[in-house]
Amino acid sequence: MRRCKHEPVRTCVACRTRRDQRSLVRVVRGPDGKLSIYASRREGGRGAYICPNSECWQKALKSNRLEHSLRSRLTTEDRDALLQYLSLVQESNPNGKISIKQE
Repeated sequence: MRRCKHEPVRTCVACRTRRDQRSLVRVVRGPDGKLSIYASRREGGRGAYICPNSECWQKALKSNRLEHSLRSRLTTEDRDALLQYLSLVQESNPNGKISIKQE
């Protein structure tokens, strides 16, 4: 008898949709206080998952859902970095989908 491999499921902080962990983008506030995107799933720190589309990113940044999930305030530099990341993604892929690189 074969066992099915367990696939972790996470929830998007913006739209509250449950999805496979690999299909979401992870944002992490590390122990040193730095914010990182595409952090490996094993990196230490407080993490939040966001769907790979621009609507969810804008919703997460506009409301305080991302701050709430990370349990810390986003500085203006953090917000600027996330908005810059979002604009780069939108320029490279105009349909709004973010391509996820696997680490």
